[in-house]
Amino acid sequence: MFEHHARIIADDSETLGIFESCYSAFVCASGESDTPPLLIEVSRGLSAAGWEVTFKGHTEKCATLADLIYVVEKALTIELQHRRPDLFFLHAAAVRRNDRCVLIIGESGAGKSTFCWHLCNSRFRYLSDELAPINLQDMRIEPYPHAICLKRIAEGMPPLPDATIDADATLHIPVEFIPGGIESSQVEIDTVLFLHKGDSTRAPGLQKLTKAEAAARFYSNALNQLAHEREGLKAASQLASAGACFKLQRGPLDVMRAELVEYLNS
Repeated sequence: MFEHHARIIADDSETLGIFESCYSAFVCASGESDTPPLLIEVSRGLSAAGWEVTFKGHTEKCATLADLIYVVEKALTIELQHRRPDLFFLHAAAVRRNDRCVLIIGESGAGKSTFCWHLCNSRFRYLSDELAPINLQDMRIEPYPHAICLKRIAEGMPPLPDATIDADATLHIPVEFIPGGIESSQVEIDTVLFLHKGDSTRAPGLQKLTKAEAAARFYSNALNQLAHEREGLKAASQLASAGACFKLQRGPLDVMRAELVEYLNS
């Protein structure tokens, strides 16, 4: 993960198997590293009713599998931000079609992962559905291909593979079962979509944003603004000039995809 290693230890094979599926794109042979690995310990202890997650001396109890996956993901995300403060971390999905990379940004529940899964069933390659770390020197996205995480099954969504992990509150699709495949190389930003709910009576359509509007939206969807110059304002402004930025109203997935593809083909 961004030149750093993580090690998840679990005291039962079933739990370990879940994390191997969620992070299969990152699995590598044990070996020496220039930095100590991120160490996360997961234990069921004497009770089968939940788990305990221990990370950097702090222990958190998880009653459900969805909670467990979330807590481990949160620990990884926070620690990666500490170890790579040079990267500008965005709460965003990212996909690639041919040589054009698309960032999909929206608040939690806006449908980033759902749209990402839909696009990955339409010849787009997968970089991430939740975390988009940006190298501000060249405006390239570092891939973060963990299992796609869906909160619900949306109308018109492509069917889920049998290997999907059902954690009740969330569904996790291992990357081996993503039809478009995964992108393992850094990719330069080309297009940015900011999803919003809008008027349900209107068909989805791309609306071009000014650089000022885009910068404000980048800033509000960043995770580590304070680690950067001028508390992240300069980085947000840079990103607003890195690619074409649009608002895209949520609606039928095939209509949203058609709007995006038409623009990419233009």
